[in-house]
Amino acid sequence: MADARLTFEGPPTRLDRYLRDRLGPAIGRRGMATWLRANAVRVNGRRAVKSQLLHQGDVIVLPESPPAPPSLVPVATPLAIVHCDAELVAIDKPPGMPSTAGPSGVPSAAAALLQRHPEMAAIDAVRSAGLVHRLDTGTSGLLVAARTPAAYTRLRAAFTHKRILKEYWAVVVGNLAAGGRVTTPLARHPRSRKRMIAAPQGRGWSAETEYEPLAHAEDLTLVRLRMRTGVTHQLRAHLAELGHPVLGDRRYGVPHPAAADVAWHYLHARRLTGDDPAILGSVLAAPVPRHWEPLCARLAWPLARLASSE
Repeated sequence: MADARLTFEGPPTRLDRYLRDRLGPAIGRRGMATWLRANAVRVNGRRAVKSQLLHQGDVIVLPESPPAPPSLVPVATPLAIVHCDAELVAIDKPPGMPSTAGPSGVPSAAAALLQRHPEMAAIDAVRSAGLVHRLDTGTSGLLVAARTPAAYTRLRAAFTHKRILKEYWAVVVGNLAAGGRVTTPLARHPRSRKRMIAAPQGRGWSAETEYEPLAHAEDLTLVRLRMRTGVTHQLRAHLAELGHPVLGDRRYGVPHPAAADVAWHYLHARRLTGDDPAILGSVLAAPVPRHWEPLCARLAWPLARLASSE
């Protein structure tokens, strides 16, 4: 891509939004973010930040090419291995661990997996190692990574074509009396890309969530969730739409005394099942979430018995 000099025209617009709309297909979101983090973009001769507002006539100068993104650094972090074979590894991710490297500096599951399985660098040495899906940082449970490029391609295709059923447990606020299904499509909030909102039919991403209450106590409900789609924050946004947000969810929920002393939310990835046994090799399941035990013991919820009946 040649050195670019652009003159802005139009109403005031954030720099990152303008670049995304103007150049997104050419350099990609990651390349654009790398430019901005490296202070490589100038507006009217001065270094610019992503939130800078552009005004009519502003001159934007871009470097010849985006700087190369840094490689993912392997980190020796303890991992709870649920399953491992020649093609894939499944872990029980603890809450608070990000799936991929991010600005927080907290060691990610991807970095820990790369330390144990350096062959994953052949799949993605920059951000995700071999991860074929992600969990939100505050969500615990089953997370799967491929160990070879061929396995990665096969597993990603299975997720994309909805051939893998994903099952979660959640503790939600309120008495959810009966099961059902939510089919509301989701879209990013126009002013906050880290938040998902309901989208009109025909717009946004298709998302379908099945829910089934398992136990009730006080003003809380233990719920089993199933989905094949995998829109960002799908379960959290759908449950909030029902009026039963995930306990401890600071983005979609409300403060609750039962989660006052925890830094995560009560959402746990329990099980992955492929339509064909060859997809995953077997049904993959994470253990009952031990960090839920104090709350569930107080509420007299028999997690082990509920798990054995699945």
